[in-house]
Amino acid sequence: MLLVGLYIGQQAVRALVGGSHPEASPFGVGLAAMSLVVLPLLARMKLRLASRLRSAALRGDGILTLAAGVLAAITLTALLLDSAFTWWWADPVAALFIATALVVEAARLSLRHRFG
Repeated sequence: MLLVGLYIGQQAVRALVGGSHPEASPFGVGLAAMSLVVLPLLARMKLRLASRLRSAALRGDGILTLAAGVLAAITLTALLLDSAFTWWWADPVAALFIATALVVEAARLSLRHRFG
């Protein structure tokens, strides 16, 4: 998770400095929109089942699925801003948010496992 976060962050900074951006894709917007609908529902079902089964592993998976839904919302917002207003920087800025979240979560998990 840490390496992925660092890589995404590096590529986001590179895109901001270089002024590069992805081309608008109806498929990408559709995929992000579907993810925004499906992932929170799936997370809710996982969390309910985890509660009934008292499963910490399933609860963790449900939380990760919910986080993926949030990332889909960030991605969809960036794609729509780029498409509607030609804000080329929206996608790399969104990637920086995602990279930061991954690095923070990796650090949190590392500290939690290290210090109990």
